[in-house]
Amino acid sequence: MNTTIYNPMPSTTSEVDQQLANEELRQAILDKKEAQIEAWSAQIAKMQQGLQTVAEGVRDETEKRLAELLQARDQARVQLESLQKATQDSWDSLLQQSDTFFQDLAKRFHEFVITES
Repeated sequence: MNTTIYNPMPSTTSEVDQQLANEELRQAILDKKEAQIEAWSAQIAKMQQGLQTVAEGVRDETEKRLAELLQARDQARVQLESLQKATQDSWDSLLQQSDTFFQDLAKRFHEFVITES
């Protein structure tokens, strides 16, 4: 009677060598994939740091420009008050000054909005 028994363990040296080679190849593939994931993670972290730096720089620049616009707006308010108090003799001169100032301020606001969009 010919009975074949399934033996999951390799029985020859060449089978053992093949199984070890397969295990080493499997581990090498897994290690390579892990290294790639780690490289991607490092790249993502680097990009995130770059974005934080850019965002911070943009934020600082935006805050600076907003402060300038607020100061200019306050100056426009002072010019308006001067116009409101102006006499007939000083009206034309103050109106011309305020028109120039308001046009400049409108241009600065417009540039700010376009730049930030």
